[in-house]
Amino acid sequence: MSLQLSKKKTHHILTICIIAVFALVSSACSGNSGSQETKARDQEELGAAKQTDLTAVKEPYITFQDATNRTITLEQRPERIVVLTPEFLELLYAVGGHAVGRMEAMGVSIPEEAEEVASVGTVSQISLEQVVALKPDLVIGQARFHKELVQSLESSGIDVALMIMSSYEDMKSKAEWMAKIAGTGEQLPEKLQALDDRVNEILQQLPGEHRTFINLNVTPGGISIQKDGTTGLEIAKMLGLRNVAETLASSPDSPTTSPYSMETLAKQNPEYIFMIIHGQKAVGDKKIKEELESNPAWASIGAVKEQRVIVVPSDLFLTNPGLHYDESLKYLAELVYPEIFGDAE
Repeated sequence: MSLQLSKKKTHHILTICIIAVFALVSSACSGNSGSQETKARDQEELGAAKQTDLTAVKEPYITFQDATNRTITLEQRPERIVVLTPEFLELLYAVGGHAVGRMEAMGVSIPEEAEEVASVGTVSQISLEQVVALKPDLVIGQARFHKELVQSLESSGIDVALMIMSSYEDMKSKAEWMAKIAGTGEQLPEKLQALDDRVNEILQQLPGEHRTFINLNVTPGGISIQKDGTTGLEIAKMLGLRNVAETLASSPDSPTTSPYSMETLAKQNPEYIFMIIHGQKAVGDKKIKEELESNPAWASIGAVKEQRVIVVPSDLFLTNPGLHYDESLKYLAELVYPEIFGDAE
């Protein structure tokens, strides 16, 4: 009987041990499975985070189209900008940016802050070597003068944007683009609102009448009549003036201008004649004397008799005045409506 009890006891202990071992194995397997699931989940989350980081890195800083419909993508904000066109140089500094290189423009002033910036030549004669030497991230030029520079600059790894500003509203959209380029976007809305307020204050004082004018371009090569497509004409239109040259035949090589003749001036008989000198003022003044004032028929034109012939500043009417649009409007308003705005200084 004692032997039988001993066997039962041994069997009982063995059973307990087997159950314990099974429990340990099950626990280990379960723990290992949970650990593997946790590890897999962690790896999946890490992979997703890495993918998000990669996506953020690949997102470009800005993508836009220039005036020649070229799509330009800047991977990051440009730190070194070279500007080859005066209106965009003015706009860059007006929105709080700066340049490392700039052009020279005869007859057009540049921002005071840009006077010490390296020059790379005149608007129509840019030195490619000097531009490249400045190691710019972005070059801003004009399609009319700088198309031939694009291929060489891009082959040097330099982004090039050929831009234009065609109107007041277009200028404001370009100011937003320029502020993005300069990294000063937060400052711009207040500046644009202040400009709108100044412009509207002038426009609200205008009379209902529509006085007439004609615009003459004075260049070293000759004189032409401007039909449309310039900042100066838009400013005049904003002031309620009517351009009598709009219906004239276009020049063979320029759809926005018409050939000049004294007979045309006399026939159109505008109330005002505005002249814009392209290039050096001394050269333009000489051209005016030789081709206009020396002609006996010049003195018979009504605008001349009434002393309503004005050479307007190139800064305000040849190039887009940018955030100084109100200054251009006020200048012309004082000339045409002195009874409302007072005489121009």
